[in-house]
Amino acid sequence: METKRFKFDLPALQVLENEHQYLTYLMDNWHPIVLGFERNIYSLEEAREAIGSLRKALIEFIEPFKNHTEKEEDILFPELAQYIGGDQGPVKAVEEEHEELDAYIGHFLHHTRGSLEDLSLKDLEAVARDAGEAYEAITVHFIKEESIVFPMVESMLRIEQQDALFEKLYTPIL
Repeated sequence: METKRFKFDLPALQVLENEHQYLTYLMDNWHPIVLGFERNIYSLEEAREAIGSLRKALIEFIEPFKNHTEKEEDILFPELAQYIGGDQGPVKAVEEEHEELDAYIGHFLHHTRGSLEDLSLKDLEAVARDAGEAYEAITVHFIKEESIVFPMVESMLRIEQQDALFEKLYTPIL
């Protein structure tokens, strides 16, 4: 039995769905570090090392994530906003979520810049929570886009718009 790789048949949405899968893969590489903090498995020295690894992984995550969200904001959302508006509703909500997601990651990076030697284990646990919040919020955000926004695109855009959307979205995020 063959498993369907994409939820959507529309090529433009498959591009975004594929990006969600890739970004989730990257997140799944750093989330175990966060879980280690939640389970209190680290000594102070191990925690500093873990935060260093987490910081490196989040920095590697930022560029593809920002490229993905910019594609949605610059290309996908304006197309959809023609039909449902952009000042409120789902388009506005997901754009605001993008800002919230940036804030979680930015807060983590701000508090982990420079030397970690001055941070206590409690401090390190607190900043790791920001990364955990980012993971959870991004996961829920992807589900929301795929269950609310993407179906609206599929049902509202005309075939020509769908084809043009694919041409615009079919760019790398790396």
